[in-house]
Amino acid sequence: MPAFRNLLALSASTCLIALTGCGSSGDGGDQTGQSADGTTEKSGSTEQVKVFLTEGEQFDPVEREVPSADAPEAAAEALLEGSPDRTYIPQGTTVKDVSVSSDGEAVVNFSDDFLGDIPADPARRTDRQKEAVEGRVAQVTYTLTSLGNVQKVKVQSGGLSVTSPKDRADFAEPQKVPPPPGKGGQYGARAAGGLALQQKLADLGYLPQSGVDGVVGFQTQQAVMAFQSWEGLTRDGVAGPQTRAALIDAKRPRPSAKRPKRLMEVRIGKGVLMLVRDGRAVRTIHISAGSPGNDTPTGRYEIFRKELMSWSYPFSTWLPYASYFNNGIAFHEYPDVPPYPASHGCVRVPAPEAPLVYRFARMGTVVVVRS
Repeated sequence: MPAFRNLLALSASTCLIALTGCGSSGDGGDQTGQSADGTTEKSGSTEQVKVFLTEGEQFDPVEREVPSADAPEAAAEALLEGSPDRTYIPQGTTVKDVSVSSDGEAVVNFSDDFLGDIPADPARRTDRQKEAVEGRVAQVTYTLTSLGNVQKVKVQSGGLSVTSPKDRADFAEPQKVPPPPGKGGQYGARAAGGLALQQKLADLGYLPQSGVDGVVGFQTQQAVMAFQSWEGLTRDGVAGPQTRAALIDAKRPRPSAKRPKRLMEVRIGKGVLMLVRDGRAVRTIHISAGSPGNDTPTGRYEIFRKELMSWSYPFSTWLPYASYFNNGIAFHEYPDVPPYPASHGCVRVPAPEAPLVYRFARMGTVVVVRS
């Protein structure tokens, strides 16, 4: 019997991970049961709700007990009371009111802080603003639909509609998984001194030898940015006079972590990832970690989950070449890897380097994250 119970527990855990991407469900109470559709059931004067907090670009749900009489409003408030570094919803946001119709549609009206400076009109939002709204609405939708009487959610900010009503199906992983992207960014042009520049970058570990082709494109630009970042130069990806002068006497970056023999070291402030063997950085790659408020936690971790194409439920997007090392925080390919921390906590890797990082990040590989 104990072995059977362990098997059931493992199966339940696997189902939860498949739904939320990553994370734990928290401690459950004895007062509720779970219905066949995964929602919680009432018992007495309180009920359990799953509050969908975040880790990186995935959910990390925790259970909270709320009064049954006003469960939808209490659930929304419980979501706002979560850790400020585990939510996409801006601090200072408050719940003004919540109503639930007979057909299970909840209308949640937050204060103006929910949108902040983001336009209420979706057509006027930038791509980054659309992404921010998507993540916030996903948190609210998943949290309220964990209640048995809520089927879909409409979010308002200061009385203005943020989106049309949403249910979990709007964020579900598509049945067809696309192939991972190619190396991308191989455009460029031959430039005077291009081969010499690339060979020096390759000798220092910023560029693979295969990238020494005389064509100065995206991969070379990212290598230059990694070098500039490590040397404390302006990160613009352009090998100007100052950068070329610094390359003359430059040394290969040295990792601060020496053990085990094979590891990955992220230096957030430097904006680089080092792939380390026997205490030597065999490659140093430009990356972008978590933005302020979504900081990538420092510490020592291990790769525990890998997906060639991983689905981000909060943002309804694919994360190619994803290697998870801290709950929902992973290394993954991303088209935009700017010279500053810009992610939701994950470590963005440029497309030309993503397959290499994915191969290097074997299961159990140690990951050291430093500020």
